[in-house]
Amino acid sequence: MGLEDSESLSNLYVEDRRLLLCSMPADYSFQHLKILKAMGVEAARSLRTGSVPERGTAKKKLLTRSIWLNNNKLKSIKNLEVIVESILEVPSQLSWIDFSFNYIKDIDDCILKYPNLKIIYFHGNCISRLAEVMKLRKLKHLRTVTFHGNPISNIPLYRVSIMHMLPQVLNLDFFPIIKNEKLTPPPTETLKIIREYEAKEKGSSK
Repeated sequence: MGLEDSESLSNLYVEDRRLLLCSMPADYSFQHLKILKAMGVEAARSLRTGSVPERGTAKKKLLTRSIWLNNNKLKSIKNLEVIVESILEVPSQLSWIDFSFNYIKDIDDCILKYPNLKIIYFHGNCISRLAEVMKLRKLKHLRTVTFHGNPISNIPLYRVSIMHMLPQVLNLDFFPIIKNEKLTPPPTETLKIIREYEAKEKGSSK
């Protein structure tokens, strides 16, 4: 997927490339989705955004880098690639996805197929294990993430924990991470999760 999409991005018509970079999100919120599945481009809503993204010249899919899947009934993000591939002209350029206000309990590794993600909203879900957050550590371009309204947000020093688990993130729960916050050491349990993750990654790279 990556190489093919990279090539297609460079080969886009000038106008398609312009639209891709500045288009409004593809809005699939409030669709009563229980699982992620292929969606038609015509199913994108325009009520909140004011318009639907234009379609590309080659695949006739949506020229946008953002997808809103908030306020559905999702319990998992598995098969994310199925919906992304079905609606985006250049799937590898996905940079913002909104999963807020669903029933998601865990973060599937399928999200790592989109390394250009910069913004991910998970607020208002059912994530209860801090270890799930570590799965986003590999997304090196991630800058904004939300988890408030999940059970993990009730964990003591939750914000400090997320900052250390995702050091690339600059904004957490719609508030910027300030320098003094970064000086706060991680809780013992968080440090344990980070070390276990790093040991696992080191072992898999051998």
